[in-house]
Amino acid sequence: MTRSRLVKYEHPGSPAESVRSGTMGPPSPTPTRKKLKSAPTDNLDTQSVARSFIRSHAPSAETWQRRDDDPDPILMEMRCRQNSFRGGQPGTPSSQNADASFAQQSFAHPTFADIGLKQKACNDTLGDLQTLGVSHVAALPELVLVGDQSSGKSSLMSGLARVSLPRSAGVCTRCPLHIRLRSSKNLRWSCTVSLQQDYDFQPTPGCKPTVDDVTPNNRFPPWVKMPRETKEFKTIFDRSEIEEVLRWAQIAILNHNQNFELFIPGEGAVAKETPLDVAARNTDAQFSPNIVALQINGPDLPDLSFYDMPGVFISPENEEDEYVVQVVKALTLEYIKREKAIIMWALPMNVDSETAISLGIIREAKAIDRTIGVMTKADQLPPQNIPNWLATFRGEKRLVGHGFFATSRPPESPLEDANKWEELFFDREVSINNQWPVEFADFRDRCGVEVLLQFLSRKLTEAFASSLPTIKNLVHARFKLIEKELAALPELPSNVEHEVKKSLFQFLHQIKSAVTDTEFSSEWNSLNSQFQACVFKMKPTCTVKDSDTQTIDISNLDSEAGTPVPPKRPRPSDSTVRNPRTPTRRTHQDSKTTPVKEEDLPMGGMSRASSIAGAARPKMPSPFAKFFHLGRCTMNIQNIRNDILRKQRPGMPRDLVPDEVRETLCLNAVKKWEKPLETYITKTAELLHRTAKAVLEESLGTLRRRLIFKECQEHLGKFINDGVAAQESRLADLFNSETYQLYMMNDDVFHRYKAQELEQLKRVRGIVRLKALALLPWDYNYTRPEEMTEQEKVAERKDLDTYLPKIGKDPYETEIEVAGFVRGYYMMAAARFVEGVTMNVNSNLLRDFRDGGLDEFMDSKFKIYSSSDPRSYMKLMDEDEKTAKRRLQLKGEMEKLERAMSSINELENSSDDVGLSDPTGTAIHSDIDMEEDAEA
Repeated sequence: MTRSRLVKYEHPGSPAESVRSGTMGPPSPTPTRKKLKSAPTDNLDTQSVARSFIRSHAPSAETWQRRDDDPDPILMEMRCRQNSFRGGQPGTPSSQNADASFAQQSFAHPTFADIGLKQKACNDTLGDLQTLGVSHVAALPELVLVGDQSSGKSSLMSGLARVSLPRSAGVCTRCPLHIRLRSSKNLRWSCTVSLQQDYDFQPTPGCKPTVDDVTPNNRFPPWVKMPRETKEFKTIFDRSEIEEVLRWAQIAILNHNQNFELFIPGEGAVAKETPLDVAARNTDAQFSPNIVALQINGPDLPDLSFYDMPGVFISPENEEDEYVVQVVKALTLEYIKREKAIIMWALPMNVDSETAISLGIIREAKAIDRTIGVMTKADQLPPQNIPNWLATFRGEKRLVGHGFFATSRPPESPLEDANKWEELFFDREVSINNQWPVEFADFRDRCGVEVLLQFLSRKLTEAFASSLPTIKNLVHARFKLIEKELAALPELPSNVEHEVKKSLFQFLHQIKSAVTDTEFSSEWNSLNSQFQACVFKMKPTCTVKDSDTQTIDISNLDSEAGTPVPPKRPRPSDSTVRNPRTPTRRTHQDSKTTPVKEEDLPMGGMSRASSIAGAARPKMPSPFAKFFHLGRCTMNIQNIRNDILRKQRPGMPRDLVPDEVRETLCLNAVKKWEKPLETYITKTAELLHRTAKAVLEESLGTLRRRLIFKECQEHLGKFINDGVAAQESRLADLFNSETYQLYMMNDDVFHRYKAQELEQLKRVRGIVRLKALALLPWDYNYTRPEEMTEQEKVAERKDLDTYLPKIGKDPYETEIEVAGFVRGYYMMAAARFVEGVTMNVNSNLLRDFRDGGLDEFMDSKFKIYSSSDPRSYMKLMDEDEKTAKRRLQLKGEMEKLERAMSSINELENSSDDVGLSDPTGTAIHSDIDMEEDAEA
């Protein structure tokens, strides 16, 4: 028995006829028995792709006249034939081949009139172009889904994408979403999520954007336009994972300046350690104009792509986020204003359509004629709104140019159940409180997501096919323009890799020579000598007076020159005890001395520092001069006595000195080396930087304008800074070792130093005592032993040996001995410290330059001793960073345009394969032929 079925004819104003879900063709005007006037549509001319796509060679509805004896209409199912048209990704041919093949075809012949027959191929090609991001070259047809918050967009998007996308707030409300659906022979479903970054995040530290920051020239603060970068986030094969992956992808795109791999679920550190809701609340940005893109492949999928915009809203959750309201509106307006965009306007049937915020944006963009109305939440239609929505369906209220469709998606239902439920709902076969009103029965052919999908696919194909000639010409023109601009940029050497490696080899060889040559060694040795002189100059001096009438301290003998102390008038009481014998007056000898006194230098055989001291020292101001005074008057015999008394246990002899007193005084003395040590390593670093700069200029000076010079300079500076930082750490360990506790192993050296210092202290103390008792003239000069003649030394020694035994034992003999101990230990530790510091620098920091450390570092940056991507060497030889950036940008764009041209060529060639080529057999092979053909 033949199964027949009633065919419903289109109501006036309806944009399309349809059959039951899953078996119908795209909606199109259909006459009733009496020919009615069709609603306005986007008609093309008789040669248009749209008409060739929707018509077959069978009699049209307009010419066919039904007879009384005609049998009942038989429903026939039409499906896209699966073929191998797009069996793989388009390749990336060379610019010459791509350009030649691209210019061979003309869009004037019937190939492009019939190309609409390849709906899948057209939509695939369009998806390729959208993914490549060539919309700045040619406006591409695209579907854009807009609507207010809570308008049912998420449910509608799930139905269109045929995947259960999350519907809760926050999934794609803070950035756009691009969904591309591709049917595949492969039975395995897959979804690749990627981040399409067209904007760079450049916030002002400590300052959040405000409404006033959103201007026509700065629509998405603090985001700044940049060339597109596409980063593949994750590919999944389980539909249940899509919600989690989408949420983390949005978090990654809102943390633009962080590594996106941190947020990949199951892989990234942040995704593993941080709960998703916590990560969503703590993003760097509140909103992003960058895109989360999904490419979904699988069997029985429609070939379609569309953008889903964040829902428009009026009031943010927090007052401080008021600017986000304006940013979302600006972003929605930008997409709607694109001249080739087909707008899907989602509006729920449980509210008044005239109150929708998004409708105002559509009107502002003058996009009413490009808009398709999609009614959502049909199952929530209030009875009192039925007349209003009936008038909308009938076209009595022309809100949009492409008519309206109705959808209804049950909450929390699997996709398969949702599709079946929707079909039963619009057939009034679902038992719910709000059944689909019978008044809408005439519009059944515009109800359901499947009906909408087919209509969208047809409209997108029509728009793309009609735009292909313009798109191709604009892409080709842009390609030629980029070729011309690249040709105008400075040419690179013929063998870039060879030139780069040769220059770097020369640089490394010269810097090794510079660090080992005489000039560098002489300057560094001079710095070592100055450092050593400073440390010895800082030897603690001791005030040896024991009453207010005595003003002489031993620091006078540690000055660079023996500056005489101004004579003071003796007390009258002293005249009676003054010795009538006056030693020979010695005239002060002003002699130039070296920064280091003879007695301050370590004795021969005590230390290896003599090799440093013996180096040539240029006459230049010492960078350590400001530290020379740090040791002056740091000890006082009265204070030493007080320390001994304070730290002695009761009953101990007064001349028994606690170890704590000696150790404290010694450690306080050596702790003053910290600042000179910092200056020493700083000056060493300056010397290395200065030497490296000179070598860089000498070896790579001819490449000063090229990027290799700047990058080599930056890497070299980093190498030196890293080495200096490591050296500072090692020297800090040495310093901490010296200041940790008093320590000595070479007793002989210590005792020699102590004896030398004690002898000097006792001499000065003796002179002070004799002058106080007027046994020596009051204006007797304290002269350094090395500046005295032998006669003067003998005379002074005779005076001291004669009078000191007569005045009795020195009451401060113990304190003088402690001071000698401290100064002797200081001299021994200073020699040890200076030797250790300079040797450590030589065997670590400078060794990295001499023995290959710099070579390894530079190889890690430039691949000098190994192979690398040739493009990295070409980048190094660009004129400067600005030129390199521009060249890289142009080459990236050219590569995209090549792939775009290849994709369009494949689409055109596939039409030839099925016999749709130009019947005249004319082929155009060059741009000149195109111009001549136009003239003809």
